[in-house]
Formats: sequence, structure tokens, C-alpha cells
Amino acid sequence: MTPYRNVLFLAASLAVALSACTKQAPSTQVPRPVRVAVIADSPGAVAVFAGEVRARYESKVGFRVGGKIVRRAVNVGDRLRAGQLIAELDPADYRLAAEALDAQLRAARSDHEFAASDLSRYRELLQEKLIAPAEYDRRETSASMLRDRVAALTAQVEQARLQTQYTRLVAEHDSVVVSLPAEVDQVVAAGQPVAVLARLLELEVAIDVPEALRASLEPGAAASVRFWAAPESQFEGRVREVAASADSASRTYAVRVALPRREPWVRIGMSTTVVFPRRVPTGQRVIPLSAVFVPQGDPGGASRVWVVGEDDRVRSVPITLGAPVGASEVQAVGLATGLKIVTAGASRLREGDAVSVLAPFAVGGSLAKHGPRSGPGAPQGESTAR
Repeated sequence: MTPYRNVLFLAASLAVALSACTKQAPSTQVPRPVRVAVIADSPGAVAVFAGEVRARYESKVGFRVGGKIVRRAVNVGDRLRAGQLIAELDPADYRLAAEALDAQLRAARSDHEFAASDLSRYRELLQEKLIAPAEYDRRETSASMLRDRVAALTAQVEQARLQTQYTRLVAEHDSVVVSLPAEVDQVVAAGQPVAVLARLLELEVAIDVPEALRASLEPGAAASVRFWAAPESQFEGRVREVAASADSASRTYAVRVALPRREPWVRIGMSTTVVFPRRVPTGQRVIPLSAVFVPQGDPGGASRVWVVGEDDRVRSVPITLGAPVGASEVQAVGLATGLKIVTAGASRLREGDAVSVLAPFAVGGSLAKHGPRSGPGAPQGESTAR
């Protein structure tokens, strides 16, 4: 029995050793890389829009008569003086028409002069009672008709001369050529745009705002304008005009921001950033849209954000969303000052996941303005949300 027990003991020991060798080491979760923004106090939010410099007065000019363009005297970007030639039509047909009417006018004047002289003789004969009154009335009516014909032909000749002058398109005001939709040898109709001219006396910025911000913008509202060509320069702007109806395609409202003071280097077509200060209610923050998510399997549930704790693990916090701010931010209620929220990588996280913060960055218009915090003790990969 002893040898048998020894064999059993050895077999059991071997099984335990084999099971210990095949046992897997406990797995460790790899922290997911994310980007975060820090919720900070701010006196107010801003609404940021991209804009373009345009002239307040911009006109599409064309000929007052139709014809073939035989000359174009300007190019895009040229500065024009009042009365300067823009383009010219072939005037041959209008000159011939004017000459024909002028010839008819000369003939009508001759007929009228002869009829007036003849009427004077018939008046003498009537006084001597050598002709009947009816004959004199007939001569008087004929002379009156010729007089009216002379007046009509005079007006037609003047009109023909004006049409000949209209074959030359000239600038009405000092302006700059924005575009030239017509070319030489093209046959254009009366009123068809040949050039687009902008008057440089007043320049303004054109932007489009969403429906949610339409009620907060009224003529006279203050704004700050920055030019992409000179980011360090900031100009004061005032809302001059707000469209009464939304665009049928984009459903946005066109807004014009006047520039009371501007530098000489400002040009039509320059890109700008227009910032409007906005009053934010107490407890309301402005956060990136990328930070907001809805839990899977609960499409009708409350919107949430991931908050990074002191142990570098995330937990979801419900929030209440407000109006959008620009194209990449939204107002939110339910976030305390100092919280770190995930702004990139939120879709891959689960409750309690460990995370690692990526390099510093900035999100959106207002976040880019604040920039990442710097200095000793500043968390890496954090930007500031309001």
C-alpha cells in the first residue's frame, strides 16, 4: 500500500504544479488617452462668427441699352473715378437710327415752315373774303399737325442720341471693381450686369447667425472684430443691420457689422472673426460639443459628460443643455468650477475607466482664446472651459 500511496501523492503534486504553471497573470487595464478641459468661472460667454469684409454699397451695373460689347476698359480690382469708362457697346446701329430720325426731323420742319407760310397767305385771303372759312380751317389744321410732328420727331431724335450715349458705361461714383460677369464680344441685354462695383466710403463685415441668437442681436449691439491678416489688431464694431427673415437654405440670419474706425490696409473680401459678448445665467457654462454624449441604449436619456477624478478615472455626470454658442460650443448647466471634463475620446469610455491626458490643446473659438494653462503645477492636456 505504501508504494501505491507514494504514486498517488506524486501524481497529485504534479497536477498542482501544472495548474500553477498554466494559471494566467491578472490582466491590467491600459489607460485610454483623452483630452480634457477645466471648468472655470467666467464673467460671461461670447458668440464667435466668421465674417467677410464687404462694402455697404455694392451695385451691379449694366448698359441701359442692349448690344455687343466691343471694349472693356477695366479689370477686377481697379479703382475707378466718377465718370470713368467701364465698357462700351457697338454704337453703329444707334448712330444710324439717330441719323435717320434727324433726317425725318429736318423734313418735318421744312413741311411745317411751308405750311405756316401758306397759312399766313390764306389768312389774308380769308380777311379779303376770297376763300371760304372751311378752306382756311383745313390749312390751319394741317399746319398744326405738322407742328406736332416736328415736336414728336424732336423728342425721338433726343432719345436716339441718349441711346447712343448709353452705349458707353461709366462709373457713377468713386468705386472699385469687384467682378466682371460680362466679356468682350458678348451680346448683352439692357440691364444685364456687366460689372459689380463697390463704393469704398463705408466697409462692414457680413456674418450669418443662427436662429437661437437672432433675438439677442439688435442694431447698435457692440462687437469686436479681428482680422485674420492681423490677429493682433482688434476693432470695435456695431451691428448696423439684421435680416428680418432667415435664408431659405441655411436657415441663418444675415447680419452686417459696421466698422466706425478702420485701418487703411482693410480690404474688401478679407476674412474676419466677429465676437459678441453674451450674458450667461448663474451656473451656466459653455463647453465643447465634443464633450457631450448620451449613454448607449438610452437615446432619450439626459445628456452627460465624462469627469476625470483625482485617481484619473472617469465618471459620467448628467447635464442640461442650453443654446448653442457658435459652431462648436454649447451652454450647459450642472457642472461645478474646477471639474475636468473629457473633450476628445468620450465615445470610447466606460464608467470607471482609467485615462491618461494627452498634450495641451485648445478647443473651439472661446477655448482657443483662453488657451491652455501654463506655469508650475498646471495639469498637462488641460484647456479652460467657461
